[in-house]
Amino acid sequence: MKFPLLVVLLMAGCPVLVDSVLPAKAQVRSSTTRSQTTLENVSTDRSHQLALSSKPTFSDRVLIEPKTVTFIRGKKGQEYPNYKEAIVKYPQVTGLTDQTVLKNVQATVSLKSVMGQSLDELRTEFQESWWLSEVDYTVNYNQHSLLDLTFTISGVGAYPSTYEKHRLVSLKTGKVLKAADVFKKESFGTIAGMVDQAMQVEIKQAIAKGNEGGADIRDRLSNKRFQSRNLNTFSVSDKGITFLYDFGFPHVILALEPSGRYFFSYDQLKAHIKPGGALGVLLPQTATGVRG
Repeated sequence: MKFPLLVVLLMAGCPVLVDSVLPAKAQVRSSTTRSQTTLENVSTDRSHQLALSSKPTFSDRVLIEPKTVTFIRGKKGQEYPNYKEAIVKYPQVTGLTDQTVLKNVQATVSLKSVMGQSLDELRTEFQESWWLSEVDYTVNYNQHSLLDLTFTISGVGAYPSTYEKHRLVSLKTGKVLKAADVFKKESFGTIAGMVDQAMQVEIKQAIAKGNEGGADIRDRLSNKRFQSRNLNTFSVSDKGITFLYDFGFPHVILALEPSGRYFFSYDQLKAHIKPGGALGVLLPQTATGVRG
């Protein structure tokens, strides 16, 4: 059977000849489509390159995945304390582009750093001591290159007891932030005085409450003062800074202990915060839009 020449050429795949025999409108349409596709590819590539070039060298927050491990001592069916469980929850931090800083952050918020013992060391101790009941944490703040965490450790000895460990970490360095990183050095005394004034008010209230309940806690509180050396422990939020103070009350009178939490807004503290420091980005804006 004989085929027309055009069909033979089409079957052989000759694009040059095909273009020459196609109608002019079809050729224009085909050429336009190819040009549009090329332009779209170039545009996509440029957009991708711009996105990569504008990517920051560090993130302003991290990804936090909770990890939970249960320690078990003894066998089920045995009476306490021969059988006991302890739940240990800790954060696994990822998400920073700078791997050196990420490792610093991970080390700073690790169980070893916070509690002085690694997960394996805690597990080994649990087999020998039945005090530990739970380790947990709360994310207080995670933006503007600041990570604020509170760890809570609970256990049972003669009485149940709980204590906290706090970490405020710079996501630019991975290190714990101290007063010197945030506040003007010449303002330390002024800030400590502001906090101490608030603390003395709470101490008076606590003493009065203790007296009403028949507990004299005056001796425990009368000499307590918030000083410049106490400024290193503080928590942050979008609204302000909370200074933390541990009065160290024993469990038997823990309910009478003052909160030890003293909040001040950024408006109250803006004259004492370093504009170029870690908290400069949180300072309130002035009417001209420039941060004070």
